[in-house]
Amino acid sequence: MRKYNTDISRALHSWGFYTGAAGMVIAIIIGAMGDILPMLENGAAHGLYNGFHAQTLLNALSSDVILLCVPILAALPYTAAFVDDMKSGYLKEYLPRCGRRRYIRGKVAATAVSGALVMFIGVLISYILFALVFTPMELKPDEAMTDALQTMQPHYFADILGRAFLFALCGALWSLVGAMLAAVTMSKYMAYASPFIIYYVLVILAERYIKNVYVLNPKQWLGPGETWPGGIWGIALLVAQLTAIVAIGYGLRVSRRLGDA
Repeated sequence: MRKYNTDISRALHSWGFYTGAAGMVIAIIIGAMGDILPMLENGAAHGLYNGFHAQTLLNALSSDVILLCVPILAALPYTAAFVDDMKSGYLKEYLPRCGRRRYIRGKVAATAVSGALVMFIGVLISYILFALVFTPMELKPDEAMTDALQTMQPHYFADILGRAFLFALCGALWSLVGAMLAAVTMSKYMAYASPFIIYYVLVILAERYIKNVYVLNPKQWLGPGETWPGGIWGIALLVAQLTAIVAIGYGLRVSRRLGDA
């Protein structure tokens, strides 16, 4: 447990984690400009519709900017940690004290957790910012119609939490993909570049050549379409399974590298 805590603490206090979370917030703001700019041009003197802050965030989470940034930002916190440990000679002194299995488990857990939290925290911070800025400008429902409107009002916060959960799962997956390929090639550049390359290739294949196999499209994983069986839970199950497979592959590759060292 101490090894897990050490690795997770190292990942969450790294420059990559802070950069990834900040980058996620910036990307969401850029993705929301399609809704924000018309509001600024037309003015908000008459007020915004109720739920504008939440709907704007949901729209931003489906923008192309966000969908392309996810594999890049998820790879920043901890994907290159094993390569750094190997090349710096850190393992020669540390590994005999913690043991191989604990070291591997700690690396896998910290990589997945840091990639997931970059996405999740970025979405939550963006929601707080949007709520603070736009909620005071939103019109309140008429008191006589409050109950009816509340019944019809979409459950925005639940939807945002669901999307944040999906983003977290995808963040864990792409972080592990980068870490595994970095362990294969022993290159930090592959740690940061490979998640985006694989993501982009899958998008091209799914959108141009195998359109019927929509489950292979990573963009679909970040927002359930009407045809996706099980909705958000169907996507979560698929991504969780892929994450587990990649985590096992990463652990096996690290174990082999340690055996060869």
